[in-house]
Amino acid sequence: SIDCYDLCNSKYQSYLKFKQKNIASPRTEPILHSETVEEAFKRLKTDFPVILKSSTGTQTGVGVAVVESLRSLKALVQMILLYNKYLPLIIQEYIETDYDMRVLVSEGEVVAAMKREVMVDDVRSNVSMGAKASSIELTSLEKSEAIRIAEEFGGRLVGVDFIPSENRESIKPYCL
Repeated sequence: SIDCYDLCNSKYQSYLKFKQKNIASPRTEPILHSETVEEAFKRLKTDFPVILKSSTGTQTGVGVAVVESLRSLKALVQMILLYNKYLPLIIQEYIETDYDMRVLVSEGEVVAAMKREVMVDDVRSNVSMGAKASSIELTSLEKSEAIRIAEEFGGRLVGVDFIPSENRESIKPYCL
């Protein structure tokens, strides 16, 4: 539906839906202006590094950066907004992982799942950028969570991206 598309096209709106529906996700804050970077970082309640990304798009991983300091975060935001002052930006807590998962849910059923390895010297796992992908057997918790998320978002065919939890059998994955 167009509502599902609009919701999924905004990482920040998706995050708000995650919070509303008790879906585990990395903490996320919008950056509304270059002068609000420090406030947004404080609200995030985490340490560096953090992830800076556009709230829209980035299906290929382009536009996702690891930021190691407040000084660098401010400079990157200023530079990005210099060229596109209306680009919606978010920062997220960084959750270290060796891989993430893409789960395809169609009509309330998991139809496919893949493990996407994080690339060497990077934090991204986008296959289009060279990350290796392989099939993965999901736990029943991961399957049910993927189906629940697809239903909450109102999608008939939904790609759900997860960072696995430390205990995949009993702790919900983090939804991206």
